[in-house]
Amino acid sequence: MPESIVSPVGLILPDRILEHAWIKFDEGQILDFGAGEAPADTTVIDGKGLYLSPGFVDIHVHGGAGADFLDGTREAFQTIAEHHLSRGTTALAPTLATTTYKRMAQVLDLWSEAETRTRARLLPVHLEGPHLAVSKAGAQDPKLLAPATDGNIEWLVENAARISQMTVAPELPNALKLVERLANAGVVTSAGHSEAREQAVSAAMERGLSKVTHLFNAMTYAAKQGLFREAGLAEFALTEDRLGCELIADGFHASPTFMKLAIRAKGPERIALISDALAGTGLPVGSTFRLGALECLVAEGVCTLADGSALSGSATTLMDRVRILHQRIGVPLADAVRMASLTPASLIRVADRYGSIERGKAPDFVQFDSELRIDSVWVAGARAI
Repeated sequence: MPESIVSPVGLILPDRILEHAWIKFDEGQILDFGAGEAPADTTVIDGKGLYLSPGFVDIHVHGGAGADFLDGTREAFQTIAEHHLSRGTTALAPTLATTTYKRMAQVLDLWSEAETRTRARLLPVHLEGPHLAVSKAGAQDPKLLAPATDGNIEWLVENAARISQMTVAPELPNALKLVERLANAGVVTSAGHSEAREQAVSAAMERGLSKVTHLFNAMTYAAKQGLFREAGLAEFALTEDRLGCELIADGFHASPTFMKLAIRAKGPERIALISDALAGTGLPVGSTFRLGALECLVAEGVCTLADGSALSGSATTLMDRVRILHQRIGVPLADAVRMASLTPASLIRVADRYGSIERGKAPDFVQFDSELRIDSVWVAGARAI
């Protein structure tokens, strides 16, 4: 018999909160939802006056609880998936920092094995490099950065079914060919770690570029080119409706002013919250860990390179992003949740299955109270946490 969760607080839908609501589902899909009395043909579960939102979808996440997807072990995949599941993320795209193609192939093979073995859903992999600008390396290993060769492009196209996204610097040699071939193969290409300005990004967009990686970080801003000022990647992304943007809304990678600017410019439909969580996420402040060949440090709420020269990534999760936007910035809760669920799912083209409470979609949910403290997490209609 299908089940129904009934809650007087409400269901968080993409554009509003439905109060005094119920939702009917089985293990495969959401069957129906509405307000008032729950359907009689269901097993009723008390929602305990909590919010029920779609499970969060993290499209840029490197690790957590001391593990990194680049570790390339079953244990690492399980550890990371469990850590983020416990914080409300029901689907995540394992993200690989710059590494060798040999290592990428090994991790993709492991992803193929692990895809059905973790309780959180493992989406196809996000490759953040190695075709990035050395000058915008950030916490990427600059020794491994290089333009794509034709051989690289052929390998990527052959493995496209296991790759959801690739972050590239559009100004590099062969980058336009890379973007076009990947786009034709169904891989989302994202501009990031880049010196590109408006003209280069526009050219890549015409070849299929559709997203920008961690807006405001490792990218160009407006600057004078000869007599005239040209927009950088940041300004072009904010004003180009065809580009979706990732946002690390942690107060470090993007200040409150930048967060407000991004949301006002793009709206919640085009801003995807990401964790950019590293292995240090969930570890005590002062812990050290590695991101590829680079040593990193867990600071208060963020991770840095061990020498303090640059941010290396996040130490928190998508639930923290939602909490910061809603409680500190004043973003309506439905909008903050949308940016952590439906928008990222839409940007990587899995919104037909995940990311919102709609009939026919997967019954992946997060229950939390008015202070955004998680009570339970559901995957495929079953309570996982």
